[in-house]
Amino acid sequence: MENLSTHLEDVWRKLWQVFGSYESCISNPAKCKDIQSRLLHFNDSHLAEPDYIDDVIQALSRGFYLIKSGLEWQKPAAGHNSIEEPNDTHKARGIQWRLVMVYGGFETITKTLLFHTHRGGLKQEAIQEFTNKCHLQNYNLLNSPDTTRVNLEKWFHKASSEKKSAIADFLSLDSGDKTIIEKWIIQSTPVSTWVDAVKLAKAIRNATAHGALSASKVKQWGLQKPLLTLADNLGEIAVAAMQKLI
Repeated sequence: MENLSTHLEDVWRKLWQVFGSYESCISNPAKCKDIQSRLLHFNDSHLAEPDYIDDVIQALSRGFYLIKSGLEWQKPAAGHNSIEEPNDTHKARGIQWRLVMVYGGFETITKTLLFHTHRGGLKQEAIQEFTNKCHLQNYNLLNSPDTTRVNLEKWFHKASSEKKSAIADFLSLDSGDKTIIEKWIIQSTPVSTWVDAVKLAKAIRNATAHGALSASKVKQWGLQKPLLTLADNLGEIAVAAMQKLI
């Protein structure tokens, strides 16, 4: 989305115009009650207690700034020194970590608004619930990588177990992460819903953060543009979520 980071900042500013000053948010019972009434759109269990509202605001702020920092990384690159120009591998690595940053902020905002206090990542049910409550427009298809690329096609012929493909095994993916990666890459099924976009972003984030998906593989498999798109998708959902609080 064009000017997504600017749109994100605009919505965040409007949200604070609704919340008022930070001091009033946590010291004025009427303001706490007003903020709670807005949070109830996402979960009926949100409280109006000042300490609780303070925690929510702090969490939303952390999520916002992570997403903002990622989206504003216009020419991502990582791993090069201050003298040399980044090569394609450095750029691919930067794109990976841009997605990791944005997903971290997205997950923080999602779990906060849904009142999910459990540890661990987002489950499909939570992703479905959150995207439904954001009332998003139809998702634009995200096509699968070109499976005729030599560096990707050869993985289809590698030995695999009965439960997972060679790619899923290589990326150390299980459960839902494995399913969405195999659906998108092995079965060449385009991502057609916001839920699947979040699930794919989560799977790639996990593979990156755990060290299984290297920048060289991102480059060889042609994943740069899809990763940029997925990070933007997460930002779009975050914008829609915050608009529900205004």
